[in-house]
Amino acid sequence: MVESTGRPAQFPQRFPAIACRRTFTRVITPGREPTLLMDPLYAALEHYYGYTSFLPFQEEIVRDILRKRDVLAVLATGGGKSLCYQLPALVTGGLTVVVSPLISLMKDQVDTLVTQGVPAATLNSTLPYDAMVKTLADLEAGRLRLLYVSPERVVQPRFLAALRESGVTLVAVDEAHCISEWGHQFRPEYRQLSVLKEQFPEVPMIALTATAIPEVRQDIIRQLSLADPAVYVGSSNRENLRYTVAGKKDAYPQLIDYLRSNPNRSGIVYFSSKKRTEEIAERLRNDGVRALPYHADLPDNYRHRVQEQFIRDEIDVVCATNAFGMGIDKPDVRFVIHYDMPKSLEAYAQETGRAGRDGEASDCILFYSPGDRRKNQVMLERDSLDRPDLYPVAVQKLNDMAAFCETTRCRREYLLRYFGETFTGVPCGGCDICLQPDEFIDGREIAEKIVRCISGLPGPFGITHIADILAGSKSSRVLARGHQDLPSYNSGSEYSSNQWSSFIRQLIATGYLDQSSGKYPVVTLNVRSRAVLSGGESVRLARPEDSRARDRGNGPDERPFDAELFEELRSVRKRLADDLSVPPYVVFHDRTLKEMARRYPQTLEEFAAIPGVGSAKLERFGEIFVAAIGNCRPPVPDAGGAAARPGGEPGGSLPSAQPVAPADPDKIPDDLLLEEAYALQGYIRELREELRRAEDLHKALLARARETGIRENEAYALATEISRRRHIVTERFYERYPEVFVKIAKVTISAAEQAVGKEALEECVEYEESEKVSVRNKAA
Repeated sequence: MVESTGRPAQFPQRFPAIACRRTFTRVITPGREPTLLMDPLYAALEHYYGYTSFLPFQEEIVRDILRKRDVLAVLATGGGKSLCYQLPALVTGGLTVVVSPLISLMKDQVDTLVTQGVPAATLNSTLPYDAMVKTLADLEAGRLRLLYVSPERVVQPRFLAALRESGVTLVAVDEAHCISEWGHQFRPEYRQLSVLKEQFPEVPMIALTATAIPEVRQDIIRQLSLADPAVYVGSSNRENLRYTVAGKKDAYPQLIDYLRSNPNRSGIVYFSSKKRTEEIAERLRNDGVRALPYHADLPDNYRHRVQEQFIRDEIDVVCATNAFGMGIDKPDVRFVIHYDMPKSLEAYAQETGRAGRDGEASDCILFYSPGDRRKNQVMLERDSLDRPDLYPVAVQKLNDMAAFCETTRCRREYLLRYFGETFTGVPCGGCDICLQPDEFIDGREIAEKIVRCISGLPGPFGITHIADILAGSKSSRVLARGHQDLPSYNSGSEYSSNQWSSFIRQLIATGYLDQSSGKYPVVTLNVRSRAVLSGGESVRLARPEDSRARDRGNGPDERPFDAELFEELRSVRKRLADDLSVPPYVVFHDRTLKEMARRYPQTLEEFAAIPGVGSAKLERFGEIFVAAIGNCRPPVPDAGGAAARPGGEPGGSLPSAQPVAPADPDKIPDDLLLEEAYALQGYIRELREELRRAEDLHKALLARARETGIRENEAYALATEISRRRHIVTERFYERYPEVFVKIAKVTISAAEQAVGKEALEECVEYEESEKVSVRNKAA
C-alpha cells in the first residue's frame, strides 16, 4: 500500500491560499454557508505556472510524492520533468533538494523560479563567495523551497549535516541515467547518491531522466535504493519534431540554404570534430549568420559566454561537439542539425531532444554519408582499448544508428521501436520518408540481385565487397579472390558501388539481411531474404540520389498568428530579459507569445487567461505587454473580404482576426458544428475515459467509507480526485473551445451524465466540527 501523508496537503504559511479559477469540493460546516475547497495542486499550478491542466503523468507523479512514495520518472524532453518536483515543494512546504550535474540547468531553473515568485537557489562551484554565504544563510533560516546542488556537494558529510537541520521534504535526482550508463565515469559521485536514502529514509525521492531502457531503469532503482517506487515511463514520441536524413554531399550549401530560409531561428549544429566546429562557425559568420563554436578545449570563460549569448538570443547558431546542450533549458531551439552521424541512437535522441522543448514545430536534420560509419568505428576501436568488452555493444549501437539513416520505413516508427515503444501512426507526417513518398522506388529486382549475389559467394563478406561484385569493380579485393568469375559479377552495372552499398544497408535496416557486430561486420541471409527470391516480399528502396534538407516553415498543424505582432512581442521580451539579466524564455516562452498574437488581449483580465501567464508574471509584466499589444490591433476585413491592418497594411500571417465578441453558439450552422465535431472525436474519447475513472473512484470511495477506521487523508485524497475528474468534463471543453463548441460541449456532458449516471458525477464532502471526514452518497 502507498504510504500516505499524515494529513491533507496544505499550502505552507509562506504560501497562503490563492484565488484560483478551479474549485472542486463542496465543504459543509454546520451553521455556516457551504464553501468550495480548492485543490492545492491546481491552485499552485495556475498561480505559479499559468496553466490549468497537467501534461501526461505529471499529476500522478506529484500525488505519489505527496503520499511519500518514491518515484522513477522517464519522461521525454519537454515532458515537464521539472514541474514534478517543483510543485510538491510549493504545496507541502519544507525544502526540496534537487541533485543535478548541470550547472547551466541549475541557473536556468532558479532564474525561472525566482521570476515566478518562488524562493529558490543553487550551490555550485561557480558561485562567488558572497552568493554562497547568502544561500547557506537562507538554507539555515528555512527561507528556501528549492535548492539545486551538484552531486559532489550533496554527498559531503558537512553539507548532509546541514540538510538534516533544514526540514528536507523531497529529494530529486535529475539526469538519473548518469548513475547507470556513462555518467558515473564522468561524475563518480553519482554512484554515492544512495547515501541520501540512508540519511533521509522517510523522505520521498524522485529520479528523473529522458531516456532509459528497462535495464537502466532497474539499475537506477538499485543504485539509489528506491523503496518500491512508482515507475512512470512516458512516450518518447515528440510529435512536434520532424526527422530528416539528407545526403552529406554539398552539406555546407545545404546548411546555409536552410539557415537563410529560416532566419532568426535558434539552433544547434553538431560535429564530431572540434576543429570543424570552428571552421564552419567562421564560414557561417562570413555568410552573415550569427554563429559561434563550442567544444571542450575552448576556455571556460569563452564557453560560458557562448552559452549565455545563445540562451539570450544574441546569437542564432552554436556549432558544437556533444559537449554542448546538456542542461540548456532553452525551449525555443527550432532546429538541431547533425553535420556528422552520432555513434548511437541514444546520443541522437538526447541531442535532437533539445529541439522544440516548448512543443512548437522544430527540425532534426542529419547529414549522412556511408563513410560516417567507418569513421565512428575507428573512434570506437580507439576508445575501447581500455574496455574491449564494451566494443561489441558499441558496434551494434553504431550499426543501429546507420540503419536508422538508411531505413526506408518511417523514421519516427524506427526510433520509437528502438526504445521499446510501438508506434502505429504511419505515415507519421513528421519525417522525410513519410513526407516524400516519391523519393522511393520498387526495389524487388534490386533486392533479388543482392540476395543472389550473397548466396553465390563462397563465404560471408562485408557490404563493400558485395557492392563491388554487383557493380563489376576491378578492385584488388575482387580480383585477388577470383570473384570476377562469379555469376553475379557486373550483374548490377546500372548502379555504382556506392549506390549498391546504400541498397544493401537499406535491406539490413528493414530486416531483409543480417549484419554481424564484430570488428569486420559481414552480411548474411535470413528468412526474409529467401522470401525476396520467391517474390513474396514487397521491397521499397530510396532512389539513388542525394536528398536535400527542406524548409519546414510553420508546418500543417501550426495555428495562424500575427507574425508582425509576435516579432514585436519578442523585442519587448528581449528588453525585459536584458534588464533582469535572465534569458528571454524566463519572461515568456514563444508559445505564450504566439497565443498573445492570436488573441490580442486588451486588458489584464484577458491577458491573465493566456496559457503560461501566472499570477507573478501577470503582476510583473502584464501592463507592459498589454500596452504593446494595444498598439497593434487585429486585422479588420476590408470590403473585398481581405484582412488588412488599420492604415491599409496587409494583415501579416494571420488570415482573419479573432472575433471581438464571442459568437452565439446557437446561431452556428449545424453543418459547421458537425464538421468540427469530427475533429473532436479523439478528445471526446478521452473525456469518456475520465468519466469511467471517476465512476471507479466513486465506487472505491463508497466502499472505503463503509469500512471502519477510515483515515482522514485517504478520504480527502479520493474525494479531491473524484471532484477533479468530474470538473474535467464540465470545464475542458469551455477552456479549449470557448466559443464555437459550447453547443457540442453541452450535448456531450448531457450524454455523459446519462451514460454514467449523475450519481457517479456528484458527491458531497462534509467536514464535521471534529474535522473528521465522512463521505457519503448524495442520494443516501
